[in-house]
Amino acid sequence: MSKLMRASAWAKREFESGSEPDNRTIKKWVRNGVLQGRIVDGSVWVISAERWGISSVVSSAVHHLINEA
Repeated sequence: MSKLMRASAWAKREFESGSEPDNRTIKKWVRNGVLQGRIVDGSVWVISAERWGISSVVSSAVHHLINEA
């Protein structure tokens, strides 16, 4: 099972400093299925295994394979 992380922390990890999208954009991506995550009481959480630019399906499969090793 994947863990969730704050959208702002995910953005800092995945984007260059000063280029991070804001939480409204990330919320839209989660709603539209671009990113795997959850919206809980208006707050946006992204599955920590998500990597920008890599399909969610591929990212999840790789994360699963690494955890099985």
